[in-house]
Amino acid sequence: MKKLSLLLISLFCAHVVMAQKAIVEEYSIDIDCDAPDHAVQHFKEVTTILNEHGAGQALFVCSCSKHDKLTNFKGQVTDSSGRVIKKLKESELKKTEYSSYLAIDDYKMFLDYTPPVYPVTITYEWTIESRDNLIEFPSFCPQSDFDISVKKATYKLSAPKSMGIRHSLQNIYNKVKIDEIGNSHILSLEVNDLPMLKQEPYTRPLRERLPMAWFAPTDFYYYGTKGSLRNWTDYGKWEYSLIQGRDLLSEAERQELHQLTDGLKTDREKVEAIYKRLEKTTRYVAILLGIGGQQPAPAAEVSKSGFGDCKGLSNYMRAMLKEVGIPSNYTTISTTNRRFQKDFASVGQMNHVILQVPLQHDTLWLECTNPQLPMGYVHEDIAGHDAIEINETGGRLVRLPVYPDSTNLMSTSVNISLNENGAVDMKLSQQATNRQYESLIPLLKMDEKDRQKTIQRIVYAPQAEISQLDIQESGANITIDADIKSQRYATKTGQRLFVPICPLHRGYTVPTANPDRTEDIWRDLGYLDEDDITITIPEGFEIEAGPKNVSQNQPFASFSFTMQVEGDKIHIHNRLLMKSGAFPKAQFPQLADFIRTVSSVYNQKVVLRKKALS
Repeated sequence: MKKLSLLLISLFCAHVVMAQKAIVEEYSIDIDCDAPDHAVQHFKEVTTILNEHGAGQALFVCSCSKHDKLTNFKGQVTDSSGRVIKKLKESELKKTEYSSYLAIDDYKMFLDYTPPVYPVTITYEWTIESRDNLIEFPSFCPQSDFDISVKKATYKLSAPKSMGIRHSLQNIYNKVKIDEIGNSHILSLEVNDLPMLKQEPYTRPLRERLPMAWFAPTDFYYYGTKGSLRNWTDYGKWEYSLIQGRDLLSEAERQELHQLTDGLKTDREKVEAIYKRLEKTTRYVAILLGIGGQQPAPAAEVSKSGFGDCKGLSNYMRAMLKEVGIPSNYTTISTTNRRFQKDFASVGQMNHVILQVPLQHDTLWLECTNPQLPMGYVHEDIAGHDAIEINETGGRLVRLPVYPDSTNLMSTSVNISLNENGAVDMKLSQQATNRQYESLIPLLKMDEKDRQKTIQRIVYAPQAEISQLDIQESGANITIDADIKSQRYATKTGQRLFVPICPLHRGYTVPTANPDRTEDIWRDLGYLDEDDITITIPEGFEIEAGPKNVSQNQPFASFSFTMQVEGDKIHIHNRLLMKSGAFPKAQFPQLADFIRTVSSVYNQKVVLRKKALS
């Protein structure tokens, strides 16, 4: 019995080791800020990579610019016995040689090292000197991925007492210690023995689960400008100062805008006309020059060149609307952070700019980097996200709307005519709206060959031949109409045909209900799928067996399946509503069972038998 217990313990430990891919032995950031516009930042990371799944942790990358200089670098690799197997030198670092951006001040220094054996321990130490851009300090994030534990991580920031330093913590329960030595105050934070985060299905984004800390000055000097981050109002005042005077347009363009809009009756019509003009006359190219990539290009410059980044295009749209008498607000937002920290204003929480247009009976949110989207459509990267509305009075924390789950609709009608050999002629009509519309947008840009391949993945029909395919877009709505033939849709065995009841919704993955689950259920996307399927039974066949009706209602979803027979027609209706939001982790077994039920229903078949001769 004792030997069996030891064996089980050994197997359990082996399982844990296999699940974990790396251990951060040491992680430290030490910042010496001797003035509001100058700091020297020392970094050290010691990571033991346990297996090939953690190989990515061997990559060294640091961000630099003309104001952030890498002044020192060294590294080494040791094997499991502690023997040094490689020294890593600054001369081995590579600089990013190209960029997807048109113009950019920043660049990366990197070393892409591949461990020859496992386990292996890699140590990196480097120093960055920063001047005139201390709008925030490096963040503290010792865990970068799932399945990585941390033994010890420290953060230390020394700054003049005259500088107000603010901080914010996420998923860290240790307090930041503040000491005073001479004319400096020292902020320090230490965490130890952080367990690895498990990758579980249906959970919040990794970024929201990581232990993190942020540090920023209250008042700052940044690329020759002064500002305050005391609150979001002050942040907005600084941002507004960056766009002031950059909304001027040429006289010729001003006249053209009035010719375009003066005959229109409503402000909404005018916004739509100018938004379409933006689509026709500009394209998106990121330009990260100027004040740390924070200031938009002047509107006249964007107009002349025909391109701009999110800042430049949003400011240009703002300038055009202003010319025709429609006020709008430059708005900063993040495509990755759903929530901003209410009491910790900082520039690093944002990575994108859109435009808010507050009309009398509606507020439009314009994605100026992609005006091919319907005007005012709130896409998945910003829907429900916090944002900062910028105007002359400062910044205001707002939240973008989210489309109700039931409006993210995929409505499908399928008529299937079956012959006695199992071949079918199928007519498909599918309509997708809002978030489900968004998932089909790539179809609009495909050639005919790729479109057909995509439809063949959407519809289960072996050896499918698509004789007719039409795809139309209208607002946040895409309609697909297709005629499909399949020679092997149903399986024929003797006198019977085994006919799939639903040619849609393949590839459902049923999650395992882990009793040790740590995270609550989280679903970002809620949606509604409704299917009306009609199968015409071939002459001389009758139904021998078919699935039973199903109806399930859960806190996180509902599902119903019905099948009715009228003469030679089988009518099938599916309705699946998946709800967005957070749900207790205790409900995860119910969720797994629910998905299993839905998957099973979608995969069922009706059995047809050839009638006996009378």
